[in-house]
Amino acid sequence: MDKIQNIPQIFLMQAKKQKRKIGITILRPIPETIASLKRASEYADLVVIGARVDGFKNIVEEDQDKASEILISLLKEKKIDGIVRGQVKDSYTLDAFFKTFNMEPIPSNRKIAVAILQKGDYAFFVSTCSIYQGMILKDKIYEVENIIKHIQEEFMLEPKIGIMSSLRPTSKVGKYPSLDATAKINTELCDYLVNKGYDAKEYYFEYETAVWDKCNLIVPSMGLVGNAWMKALLYLGDWNLLACNYLNLGVVYEDGTRNEKDFYWHIVHAVAMCNKDKN
Repeated sequence: MDKIQNIPQIFLMQAKKQKRKIGITILRPIPETIASLKRASEYADLVVIGARVDGFKNIVEEDQDKASEILISLLKEKKIDGIVRGQVKDSYTLDAFFKTFNMEPIPSNRKIAVAILQKGDYAFFVSTCSIYQGMILKDKIYEVENIIKHIQEEFMLEPKIGIMSSLRPTSKVGKYPSLDATAKINTELCDYLVNKGYDAKEYYFEYETAVWDKCNLIVPSMGLVGNAWMKALLYLGDWNLLACNYLNLGVVYEDGTRNEKDFYWHIVHAVAMCNKDKN
């Protein structure tokens, strides 16, 4: 079995090394969400910011922006070891992070939150799922090379890369300039990666073929497409979002999407990241 299929077990093994204090925002404590928190409490001492959830340490705050600020403040003050963004806004929470940590904000087109999607016996990393990403070639190269480094160093995996696009070569080239521009960027990205010696192939808009070929890194054509595609898999296709952590922030910052009901894997992964350097 490909080593990527062992990622859930890797996260669990790392999480078992030491229980960690993890902050998470929960605004809609529906039964499925509460159940996922209880399952994850085997690995994490949870601080729940937002709604009151019985059985956990709570900081009740109805205003979601203030909940974001509290979450980040707890991390800054080292009262928690890591965070799971949970159910507050992504952009506001990241802006609060940069402000609280006195860091220069990373431009939207350069932030990297690498996701891992899993269903059954197959899992893959996915890039370019933020709407503002993937619009120009140099940004895609920057993102993909950072993710490749992450895959190689953190998981000892060599990437098999599926590059998506907006057109097939036999499609109506020249009819819609925006599609032509997107296709050009992704063809050039694929050529760049192949010339660098990576196993990369362009799949145009046949995402299903990239999945069937067991690519372990899929690069959507652009952020608008990647965002919708990932959410369709997650919310309508019964895939699991195992992880979605920000790279290059210097802290454990697990992201995701606001409408998820089950935060078990996000919490486990946050604990695993806290423990990754422990023997």
